[in-house]
Amino acid sequence: MHTRTLVLGVVLATSFSGATALASADAATSHHTSRADRAGAYKVTAKVNKTEPLLNSKVKIKATVSPAAPGSAVTLQVKYEDQKTWKTIDHGQLNGSSKVTFKDKVGSVRERRYRVVKPAGAGRGAGQGTAPKVTVFGWRTLTSLSPALSAGMFEASQVPLGGTSYPDSIASFIQQPPAQNHIDYNLNRDCKTIEARYGLSDNSPSNATASLALLADNTVKHTGTYALTQSELVTTDVTNVFRITINAAVTNSGIAAVGSPRVLCSF
Repeated sequence: MHTRTLVLGVVLATSFSGATALASADAATSHHTSRADRAGAYKVTAKVNKTEPLLNSKVKIKATVSPAAPGSAVTLQVKYEDQKTWKTIDHGQLNGSSKVTFKDKVGSVRERRYRVVKPAGAGRGAGQGTAPKVTVFGWRTLTSLSPALSAGMFEASQVPLGGTSYPDSIASFIQQPPAQNHIDYNLNRDCKTIEARYGLSDNSPSNATASLALLADNTVKHTGTYALTQSELVTTDVTNVFRITINAAVTNSGIAAVGSPRVLCSF
């Protein structure tokens, strides 16, 4: 009887001890999991100071990480519109306010996005923040585009206006009045500005005149009539314009000229 009671006591004690250990292990696991769930990943907020910068200018990318992780390493990545993967282009360190600032020189007109990545650490998962899309604009000669239509006007390697020669220009053919001429270019809504000098070519007769007009999707943006030695530099907004048209009417065998027209575009 004494032996049976002793064995039973050992069995009960062992079972109780195992159950207690298992309960303790389960509690520890549950506590660890809940801490990880509560910790989550770092939150990264990123922004840029310019969403439409000029070619070869610098863009600032600023980011804030929370919860604060001063002194931690972060990386800057970029992805272009024609790529699927992100590329690391710089490394930085969070300051005492858990913020960082990167600078990147935009050397092409390729559309891009930047993101800042904070690696995992201190019981938290990695975090990343993507800044708004950046569209880069650069100046290019209008004559680097192919005309969509043209009649009575042509692209000239240079035109003389007021004693100055302007390269990559547009002129009208010598015709008897009244001559109505035009040349059209598609900007495909990817340009913001056109800058050009409008006038009468120095190769025109003394009594000639030239009337020039710039249209943006059939809306008149500029008109002017010029005599010999007269010209003016005009800057015109062409944001969201699909097609521009340059019309020219001349008198007395004049030659209308558009000196060195250039457009600010994202292509």
